[in-house]
Amino acid sequence: MPDRAALLGAFERGALVRPSADQMNFVDVVRAVAHASGVPFDLREPARDLAAQLRETKHLIFLLADGMGIDLVDRLPRNAWLRRHTRRVINAPFPTTTTTAVTSFATGEYTSRHAVSGWWVHLPQIQGPATVFQHDRARDGVSLSDLGLSVEEFCRVPPVLRSMTRDAEFLVPTGIVESPFTTHISAGRPRRSYRTYGQAIDEIVRRVEESEGPTFTYWYTPSPDSEAHDEGSAGERVFSAVEALNGALERLSTRLLDSRQTWKIVGTADHGHLEITPHLELGVNDALLENLRFPPSGDMRVQFWHTREEQGERFASAFRTRFGESFYLITAQEAEELELFGPGAWSDHMRERSGDYVSISKGRAALRYAGIPGANGYRRMRSGHSGLSPAEMRVPLIVGGEDSLPEYDT
Repeated sequence: MPDRAALLGAFERGALVRPSADQMNFVDVVRAVAHASGVPFDLREPARDLAAQLRETKHLIFLLADGMGIDLVDRLPRNAWLRRHTRRVINAPFPTTTTTAVTSFATGEYTSRHAVSGWWVHLPQIQGPATVFQHDRARDGVSLSDLGLSVEEFCRVPPVLRSMTRDAEFLVPTGIVESPFTTHISAGRPRRSYRTYGQAIDEIVRRVEESEGPTFTYWYTPSPDSEAHDEGSAGERVFSAVEALNGALERLSTRLLDSRQTWKIVGTADHGHLEITPHLELGVNDALLENLRFPPSGDMRVQFWHTREEQGERFASAFRTRFGESFYLITAQEAEELELFGPGAWSDHMRERSGDYVSISKGRAALRYAGIPGANGYRRMRSGHSGLSPAEMRVPLIVGGEDSLPEYDT
């Protein structure tokens, strides 16, 4: 397929980042932290090094800062906490979107295995896309629970927190603490909520000071992602959100140092951000849909297409005519061979959900299917993610603790 060669050319030029096991990535970090918490993962060399430095630490805090790509960290002064404790740049999981990354955190697996491959994931049981975090059928918002489908229909790989030997706890914003997805991935461990960084700091310090044994705390913050969607990744509110998180980490570190316990904060991001232009849309009555068995699924810059029997080439030709200036279109088999969604063979669920073709943005363009209520809301977003641009793929690995760690090799 011609787009395969063009995609490889974009990787070679550095216009896009090819997911590769040659560089440390988000899953490596998750597995290292899990391994240091008693989960028996096989680790690659960079993950083994990180796990060895964490294993004897009594209290581990894993920070997931939504949308904080390395570009935002680099805007901070050199003496900022986040800059001082960024050890290296790693690759985000692909697609570079929160549902995918949080599922990789929950399972320690790549997208190619856990198959949560976007904001909207195709579920054969409903013959169309479902919204992962909302736990509903995308076309009409009907709860999957009302349709007899549990979160396990999305997440077929068991959450790693079940296997942790540490006392584990979730710390998430109030609005998501009781969601079906959060409930599932926390695997029966306590879930705490917070409204402000001050409350989050108080909760973490309380655990460190009161827990007798080793602890693991998962801390998720939706900033600076929400600000970047609203204002664009270069906006002042976005930078203020990063400064606020930096200040919170400074305060947390100071208080943890006073606790006289051994602790480490391991932080990273699910993705970075890239401005959106153009906003493309596929209408509900578009002729292109006649070639499909089901509505498209995926995310802003990555879509999955299930074509009708013997209609694949017709669909591909029509798609490239309409969207070829902004998107590559490759077969699902080519995506698997290129290991874009993780090393090794795809799981059966990944193959089932991915259909026949995968479209990938060449850069800033975003594409949404208008047949999903609220899908047009993306037109209000100035910045987005899920693609392979350096801005979306490059995220920091942050490690801070009561003692200094050696710098990683870049």
